[in-house]
Amino acid sequence: MSYQFLSGPPRRQQALLSIDGLTFLRWQDPRIILWWSISFPGFGHFLLHRFVRGFIFSTWEVGMNSAAHINEAIAYSFSGRFELAISVLEKKWVIAYAIVYLFAIWDSYVKSVDANKQYHLAKLEGVQFQSNVMKPWCITSIGQKRPVAAMVCSMFFPGLGQLYNNRISLGFYGVFWWFIYLTLSHSHEALLLLLLGRLSEANAIIDPQWLLFMPSVLGGAMYDAYMTARDHNRLFRLEQKTYLEKRYPQFPLRLFEGEREPC
Repeated sequence: MSYQFLSGPPRRQQALLSIDGLTFLRWQDPRIILWWSISFPGFGHFLLHRFVRGFIFSTWEVGMNSAAHINEAIAYSFSGRFELAISVLEKKWVIAYAIVYLFAIWDSYVKSVDANKQYHLAKLEGVQFQSNVMKPWCITSIGQKRPVAAMVCSMFFPGLGQLYNNRISLGFYGVFWWFIYLTLSHSHEALLLLLLGRLSEANAIIDPQWLLFMPSVLGGAMYDAYMTARDHNRLFRLEQKTYLEKRYPQFPLRLFEGEREPC
């Protein structure tokens, strides 16, 4: 059910289509946003489509984590070498890292609670949003996506699922950083040596400081690609329904499974 407010421009937009893809409000469990921010600062903001904050926090995480050798210390802790873990830490950077890390987690949680409120208010306004953008160098439209295909693309190479969903800046940002992780961690070289049975050589060339970034990045990219594709489908159906209801007001439409009769 939606309510039409006073005439004029809407106070809140539910979705915005641009040459960089679809930016939209959606309801999300703040605990999930909290988890992804703990996993990798900035990822919670990416899920909220607060991309500038996401770019800043994720870049800060990589830079300060590397300067303080946080991942390297974690790797030594996993193997029980606690004294070595303490010795590799750059203590002058650890405190600054911890402060920004905790702030990024708290900020994403607060922003997710606010985003849920804005989503409900925008949904009540029921504003029709643009379905396609055509520029000389780019064509972007709201269309149906395959969530599993988006997730698989990001599983093979983080960033590709975002490109599949037409998120150009986030997609190339993910591809760029994945190349850096692959290069500095030597993970692909180690994997090749492992497949050849040369375990000692694989262990010798792997860099744990950069390797430990990769599981969180891989999981976050897959989750974001899957959820974004699902929301593309939801907004595609919503835009079609809104248009057809205005075009043919005499015919009641039920495009969503389980939809109740309009009030």
